[in-house]
Amino acid sequence: MCDLMLNLDYEIFEVWVAYNDDAIDDIFRQTIEQLSGKITPILINNLVRELNLKEDIKAYLKLSKLIKKVKPDIVHCHSSKAGVLGRIAAKRRRVNKIFYTPHAYSFLSTEFSKRKKYLFIRIEKFLSRNATTKTFNVSNSEKYSALKYNIDNDKKLKVIYNGLVSQTKENILNKQDNLRKKLKIKDSSYIIGNMARVESQKNPQLFNNIAHKAYSDRKDIAFIWIGDGSLKNKVQQNSSDNTYFLNFSEKNSNYLSEFDGYISTSDYEGLPYSPLEALQEGIPVLLSDVVGHDEIVEDGVNGKLYNPDNILVNIQELYDFIDWSKTSDKQAIKKSVTDKFSIDNMILEISSEYLV
Repeated sequence: MCDLMLNLDYEIFEVWVAYNDDAIDDIFRQTIEQLSGKITPILINNLVRELNLKEDIKAYLKLSKLIKKVKPDIVHCHSSKAGVLGRIAAKRRRVNKIFYTPHAYSFLSTEFSKRKKYLFIRIEKFLSRNATTKTFNVSNSEKYSALKYNIDNDKKLKVIYNGLVSQTKENILNKQDNLRKKLKIKDSSYIIGNMARVESQKNPQLFNNIAHKAYSDRKDIAFIWIGDGSLKNKVQQNSSDNTYFLNFSEKNSNYLSEFDGYISTSDYEGLPYSPLEALQEGIPVLLSDVVGHDEIVEDGVNGKLYNPDNILVNIQELYDFIDWSKTSDKQAIKKSVTDKFSIDNMILEISSEYLV
């Protein structure tokens, strides 16, 4: 969403952004500040991530009131919760075009019971058919999931990949502030890390378990997780000596470029940015074989997929990946994401839909 806001043509679009400050990260805050004078930010702190009937009703009423005031031509909702409340409010206020980017459907989550998943599917199906002009899926896998569960017909679903911005930002780290020195990691150790919210979807417990298993075999692998979230304290307390958790910040996000390898333990995804950013740096990725990851990995070129149910039994997969990554072609890794995940293509496709 940040890249979308940063790259829209503000001579064409007037943009209002509704958000909850407690549910965003530093990058979102910096984007809001950077676009001061171009966009109109609207703080709605009732727009919480978790299910909360009282707060959800308040958030819906505020969104509905905002839409009534602004009278937008387009409402574009991002993520499941905002996708429900925003689309209902927009439909009620008879907005002409209502777009939705789920960024991974909630019903794909392994944390929910079958009853909740069924409820989420019914909600998504109803809103897609009755309150959505078009859904933008960030991967073909995500679209296939929608079709599999009969959310809507093919014409109402369009795949638009997340786009990567060219690497032009200045790295704010210096030689005295690199990752190994900061964490006192030996130069001979292999650093494999993740950058994501520490939430159940990302399965940080599996990350911890893999690190524990590896530590029992060898001491030359360091595991690093950059990010914040509700499970951070719990998993950090149960981590082994080879595992480090860093808060998410602009400075710490730059440490991604110092990883030797990138690992994700997610249960499901839409199309995550962080592995793409790792590939853009020439860093090979080891990703759980789930929706959203399978379109990123070119096996043996930029990384490998693994079965999250088997990785603890067959930890050799991790060691094989590390051995392979040490001789991988960095330029081939970078090239694997350059054209496919282009910010220009993403903005062009979304803007075209806005203006139809």
